[in-house]
Amino acid sequence: MEGNQGTDDERWNEFVSEFEKSGGIHGGGIHEPGAAERETPAKRPPRRKLGAVTAVVGAVAVVAGAGFWLGEGHGTRHETAAGAAGHAPSRKAAPAEPSTASMPMVTEDQAFPAHVGGYTKVMQTGGPNCTGAIGPNLAGMIRESKGCRGVIGALYRDASDNQYTIVAFGMKDRADVVRLVTLLSMNQTDHEVPVLTPPAGSGLKTLPADSGLVQAFAGQDALVVAGLAQWADGHADDYPALVDRLQPLMDKVRKVAGAHDRG
Repeated sequence: MEGNQGTDDERWNEFVSEFEKSGGIHGGGIHEPGAAERETPAKRPPRRKLGAVTAVVGAVAVVAGAGFWLGEGHGTRHETAAGAAGHAPSRKAAPAEPSTASMPMVTEDQAFPAHVGGYTKVMQTGGPNCTGAIGPNLAGMIRESKGCRGVIGALYRDASDNQYTIVAFGMKDRADVVRLVTLLSMNQTDHEVPVLTPPAGSGLKTLPADSGLVQAFAGQDALVVAGLAQWADGHADDYPALVDRLQPLMDKVRKVAGAHDRG
């Protein structure tokens, strides 16, 4: 990869290609739901204290380590800023991680521009505890990795007050980025990253648990980036349009964050 002087996306694609050749990714492709899947209502997963769970219908794509799907939210868990920063207690105490002084994490100010096109940042948060407020499956993946340097997140709004949460995990090993994004993308019914709750005075609604939700994961250098979007009134419909609104924001933020990260 040392000879590649192309764009960030080209370097990422090359990295994923090499990882695939080494056997790091198994399967992939696109899953289209059959008639029975489309006609059968999705069951609500049990609620958890940590993370966000939704019933999901739609298509999954695993392309260059990045997965995107449409989702119908039932039981979406909202987290406070402090909780999403990793300060909420977890079920099991995370083992102490080695010092990350030599591998600094991109800061919230560096990763999340105040304005991105028609999107405005409402709040941001971050902390060193990557497993404190997420779902247990993702927490387990991170504990099995070479380590996580920190997690940062931001809540954005658009002109219609739709809500967008972008979260970035800084991994110590780039191979873990491909592994985590691939595994997270393949599980359609398990949302492990919580949406951020709008702060008081923001003018945004705190949406109910049955609000519609779409989610996407992508890798950018040493970062695992998650994007979640909800309509302003929380209605569970028009998912392709919501995905179209999420994608430009997520793409911009992951590139800005990747450019400043030193992982």
